[in-house]
Amino acid sequence: MRSFGVIVVLLAFILGGQLRAAENELPRVLILGDQIYQQPASELRKELKGKAEVHCPRMEPGVVWNSVTALEFLDHQLGDGRWDLIHFNCGLGDLIHRVPGVKAFRVMPRHAGGIRTTSPQQYEKNLYMLVTRLKATGAKLVWASTTPIRHSSTNVFEKGKEVEYNAIAAKVMTKHGIPTNDMYTFVKGLIDMNKPAGHGADPFFFDRKPIHSPLREILRKGFGVVSEK
Repeated sequence: MRSFGVIVVLLAFILGGQLRAAENELPRVLILGDQIYQQPASELRKELKGKAEVHCPRMEPGVVWNSVTALEFLDHQLGDGRWDLIHFNCGLGDLIHRVPGVKAFRVMPRHAGGIRTTSPQQYEKNLYMLVTRLKATGAKLVWASTTPIRHSSTNVFEKGKEVEYNAIAAKVMTKHGIPTNDMYTFVKGLIDMNKPAGHGADPFFFDRKPIHSPLREILRKGFGVVSEK
């Protein structure tokens, strides 16, 4: 009986330690998207230090993030750890015009014969596959709508086309019960849609204005994570 009692005490000690460790674990957040999301991820890491782990992996050099490459590199992006929240988007990389018939990704203006990277039909199929694989992780999923295409001096985007692709994504996410972080509306309220970005690389920059507050709000509502700012 004494041995049994010792075993019970040891088990209680081990399980208690595991519970305390689980309680102290920080929410792990994975942000999947193009270069737009490096800035908000960096801001969130600073503001939520010690309260949440925020990860936003970069793609390999020369690889453009879109719905095709998202599927191709998803396992690498997910890694081996668990995720509490996966915030994801792909769209601008699908809308950019590129050199036709070339395997390597090379941007080409529309007037010079550039073709859109991903057709609407293929975009929808890719999103269905992407969502299916992400749901298998068990993480809470949040889709981010694609940010606006403003006046394009480079002519590699077609202004307004993101609205059509956002509608496609909305249909997919609604079917799967995935909420949307409406980054399109948020960013549209920040920038002058009739002027090129100050960096001259529209629509990937936002006149030096931060765009991480919607993601911070998602973490506050979903996980009780509050920034000190």
